[in-house]
Amino acid sequence: MELIKLEMTPKERKLAYARGEEVDRIPTSLSANETAPPLYGIDICDYYFSADAMVQVETALANDFQADNMGIGLGLRSVVEALGTKLEYPKKNVSYIKEPALKTLEDVENLELINVEKDGRFPIILEATERLLKRFGEERVIGSGLAGPLTTAASLIGTEMFLKATVKNKEGAHRLLQFSTDCIVTCCKDINRKLGIGFMLSEPMAARNLLSKKQFNEFFLPYLRQTVERLNEFQSGTAIHICGNTRDRWQEVVDAGVSGFWVDNCESLKELKESFGERIAISGNLVPVGVLRDGTTEEIAENVRFCIAQAGDNPCGYNLCPGCTTPIGTSKENMIAFMNAAAVYGRGARKGRMPKGMQDSLEIGEFLF
Repeated sequence: MELIKLEMTPKERKLAYARGEEVDRIPTSLSANETAPPLYGIDICDYYFSADAMVQVETALANDFQADNMGIGLGLRSVVEALGTKLEYPKKNVSYIKEPALKTLEDVENLELINVEKDGRFPIILEATERLLKRFGEERVIGSGLAGPLTTAASLIGTEMFLKATVKNKEGAHRLLQFSTDCIVTCCKDINRKLGIGFMLSEPMAARNLLSKKQFNEFFLPYLRQTVERLNEFQSGTAIHICGNTRDRWQEVVDAGVSGFWVDNCESLKELKESFGERIAISGNLVPVGVLRDGTTEEIAENVRFCIAQAGDNPCGYNLCPGCTTPIGTSKENMIAFMNAAAVYGRGARKGRMPKGMQDSLEIGEFLF
């Protein structure tokens, strides 16, 4: 299967779409940088520690799939690793926490804010990002993303201990959350000053699956609101991704001031659009495993069509992407099928209007199959 060629560069498309102009394809992204190395013969454990590997993978993804996003993500664990949390690096899988940095909540008093020039893997990530900017800065908008305050706090002391603290030691939990907020903002601000890139937040800990609404309101919202306000002092807007079920907390997330909301595939893009589309951009939410990784070309095309039908005319804009990270093991063929379906169904996209490609979707067979 060959990739459908496009007319605009990702930067041209992003800027024109933001201005309300018609673009060749609806904005489409793949969250694949740390899961994609095996596609190019690179072990994931080696990718994490090599600026060369990072640049090679991002370059290959750009050339092979023409997605609109590019950048070296700080991910869920770069900040906590730099603060002392020990990670395990499997050869063929993403990193995971082996030992949290803190034994007690009081230990946070011994931590200092990160120096992005020397701590953890930040120097490697900065080098790779700088090289991408030099190579692709004229045609692509380079960005990054990282864990928000709640997920960072839980990763510094361990999820179970943190959740217990929200009941038994609220003062200690808030102290850790404030440190996490300060650390995230400082890291992003320092990198922005150096490289000029923007950031989005990821908060898997904030879903209904893990956090009650009461805990969400008390231990998540104040720090999300603060983080967004402080990040927006040096970037134009701050979007968020929350895995899992979030329907019962959409109102609070939007009221916190986020510019965009990337929701998991278990949630309805249509409901989110109808409730908050006048206030935020929406991203999502192709089924990552059952469709993008394991589905047929036809199933991928149908899921893309469904997603665009749900949110392609969102007043504040829509970005087509998987519901979460592109899974390890997703083939190049399936990723091309995803991008081709986006090019066909998302043809002639304009913010607030259904793409022209949706109007003649009955004719897609000759393009996709």
